[in-house]
Amino acid sequence: MTDETQSKGKVNTGDAISIGFIEKAWEFKWGIQLVYIALYADAMLAWFLHRNLLSVTNDSAQIWGAVGALLIAAAGFCLTVSLIIPFFSGLIRVIVIQFSPGWLINAFSAHAARPHEVSLHYLHTEALRTQDEFLMAIYREKNPSWVRRFSDHQQAGTLICGLAFLLIADAWAGYASGTQTLLLWLADGHEVPFYLCFVSTATVLLITTILKPYPRSDVYHPLLRKQQDQERDAKYGRGEKIPYN
Repeated sequence: MTDETQSKGKVNTGDAISIGFIEKAWEFKWGIQLVYIALYADAMLAWFLHRNLLSVTNDSAQIWGAVGALLIAAAGFCLTVSLIIPFFSGLIRVIVIQFSPGWLINAFSAHAARPHEVSLHYLHTEALRTQDEFLMAIYREKNPSWVRRFSDHQQAGTLICGLAFLLIADAWAGYASGTQTLLLWLADGHEVPFYLCFVSTATVLLITTILKPYPRSDVYHPLLRKQQDQERDAKYGRGEKIPYN
């Protein structure tokens, strides 16, 4: 009875892990990270062993026997995702912002707060200035949600840049080693339209994720908005288009 219970416990645990893994794979972040692992492994196999990921099986002794190489590859992956990809993402961000035309920047520019709304920054400033606990409570309630959305926004840009970097690395490793990597396998027989589509899609995704405005941080508070409007009118004059903050 004890062995049977332990066996059922192991099965249930395995099922739970498998279901949790599949559910995570449907999330944007986890899905991209799984692609990261596949592309990195494919590029490393092509560069060092002249094989691709599709050729790996349980009896691939050449691969599984090289424990040291696997550990180095794992360390290289950690270095890639923690240092190289963030640096590449920052570089791409600077290039896109620096060389994008004005009309494109304006198309993605953030809009002013809606009527009867103020920014979290203004609400927090007023809460500190007036020592208003009610305003501070609103800020403490709304700010974590905005911070989480801001973090997701930043992470999405880094993930897309990293995906572009690893796709390029996978193609380069394939051409340099003479191995048909996953990307070369997908493009086999129709390279020109495939790469045109790839470059166009990557460009649009990178520009969209980089230039997309940060999440709105506005809070509905008519009295504070009326006060802010009066302050702006007194400082700049009625009707002037000065950004809200």
